[in-house]
Amino acid sequence: MKILVLSDSHRRYIDDIDFSKYDYVFHCGDYGVSRDVLENNQNLYYVAGNCDFGNNKEVLVNILNKKIYMTHGDLYHVKYHFNSLIYKAIENEANICLFGHTHEQKIFVRDNILFINPGAYQDGFYVEIEDDGIFFYYNSSLRKKFDYKWWFSCQSSLYLKYYNLIYLINQLKKLMLF
Repeated sequence: MKILVLSDSHRRYIDDIDFSKYDYVFHCGDYGVSRDVLENNQNLYYVAGNCDFGNNKEVLVNILNKKIYMTHGDLYHVKYHFNSLIYKAIENEANICLFGHTHEQKIFVRDNILFINPGAYQDGFYVEIEDDGIFFYYNSSLRKKFDYKWWFSCQSSLYLKYYNLIYLINQLKKLMLF
C-alpha cells in the first residue's frame, strides 16, 4: 500500500506526478490550477481550500478499516491551534486526519488519532505513507521517516495499537523536528 498526501499546490501544476505509483492520493486543498488533474484520476480524493472554488470542504474515507478524515484546515483555524481540528476528527471517529493550510509539514498524535500535514506542494513538500512508515519529502529528497504501522486494525491487538503510538511519540521527541 502506498499513499501520496499533498496540499497547497496553488500555482504549481501536479501533472508531473506519476499517480500510477500510488494506491491512493489525497490532496488537502488549495489545489489551484490543478483541479482538472485531480478530477481525472481514480483513487484520488481532494477537498477545496480557502483559495479554491467548491463546496467539498471535508472527506471521510475508509481504507483497510481505518477512517481517514481530510480537510484543508482553514475551517478549523489550524494556523493558530489544533483544538477544533482535533475535536472534528474525534467526532468523525477518525484514525488519521490529513490537513493543510499552514504550508508547514507536521505530524502528531492526539486521542489515538494520527494527524499529518504534508506541507505546501508549491514549495516542494509532500508525504508518502507506506506499509513500513511515513515519509516526509522536500523536493523529492527524503527529509524524515517515521516508523509507524498505520494499517494495524484495533482488533488485532491493543498492544500493537498503543505500541505504535508510543513509538511515534518517542521518535518525535527525539528528533524534535515536529
